[in-house]
Amino acid sequence: MKKLLGIVVLGLLWGNTALSEVIKFECDNPKFQIQEMTLDKNLKKLVSVFKYKDEFYNDVVKKRPGNTPQMSNPVFKVSYLDDNKLKYKAGSYEFDFNYNTDGKVLLNNQLMHTCVKKSFAAKPKEEEKKEKPKASPDDDKIVPAGSGSGFFVSKDGHVITNYHVIEGCDINKLSFKGSQTEVKVLAVDKVNDIAILKASAKPDVIFPVSNEDVSLLEDVIVAGYPLGKQISSAIKTHKGVVTALAGAGDNYSFFQTDAAINQGNSGGPIINQKGNVVGIAVATWVEEGVQGVHFGIKSSTLKTFASANGLSFESPNYRELSNKDLGKLITKGTVYVECHMTVAKIKKMIAQAENRKAFFKEHK
Repeated sequence: MKKLLGIVVLGLLWGNTALSEVIKFECDNPKFQIQEMTLDKNLKKLVSVFKYKDEFYNDVVKKRPGNTPQMSNPVFKVSYLDDNKLKYKAGSYEFDFNYNTDGKVLLNNQLMHTCVKKSFAAKPKEEEKKEKPKASPDDDKIVPAGSGSGFFVSKDGHVITNYHVIEGCDINKLSFKGSQTEVKVLAVDKVNDIAILKASAKPDVIFPVSNEDVSLLEDVIVAGYPLGKQISSAIKTHKGVVTALAGAGDNYSFFQTDAAINQGNSGGPIINQKGNVVGIAVATWVEEGVQGVHFGIKSSTLKTFASANGLSFESPNYRELSNKDLGKLITKGTVYVECHMTVAKIKKMIAQAENRKAFFKEHK
């Protein structure tokens, strides 16, 4: 998995390469408890991390139609950029950001908030270093591109995985009882990185989802298919504990664990000893000198998204399972998810500076 955009990139330096500026801002907005923005001048992207204040979220945001999370991490495309000012769009609104002068963010010339420059770093211009993918006769051919994990949550064949596992895929397949079956994508949550799939297969067992979020130092188990099937096609597990109740950037939709999460684990279940899903494996912090920093999506975030899309879960277990019974549940309820896409699309995504897909090594 790649570095988390706008978080890990700050503070890192590369030497002897063409450099572009990445600037981080802390912003003051009466609606937000936290608001940070990171500008990549080379990619013309503005990444925001914000969390609504509890009172404003409960009194205003939650009463709006739809399901808006308290904390979000949107990415905005910069439509205009010079040395002092930029423009970016958020939905139908276009904002002016005087990022290099007074730090004011304006909408129709009205002040929305002010941001203060905190730090900057340099990073290579990846686009200039990488050659433009060459066209080939096989570009339109659909092939297996990469993989992830998922888990059954209904006897009707509903499967949960990460959005980035199925992002951009022309066909998605899951392995079940020795064969592959195609699945449909029913709903996605791009902000929290969740997807609901529907398979024609009818599982023998399904995972219940916990009604309570994880607690600090709680024992957890990560299940899935790290590194795809290049090691073996057997299900793999890692045990650990919950090490923090928030993810990178104080994202409280996530939690942190020292149970190993590797490429291919994405979308797999994180469960407790009762066999209840307490999270979804989503990311690993990749940085020299850093080990054991992995992230999961909280069960409450999953339940909110599922409820908004008419999907309910089995009641959670209230007694601990033996390791043998837990192993059976993991083996029968966890699935291998494979993404198929055109060769041209694979080349394009790999050429991008940031993507989180676990592409098969033959494509890299």
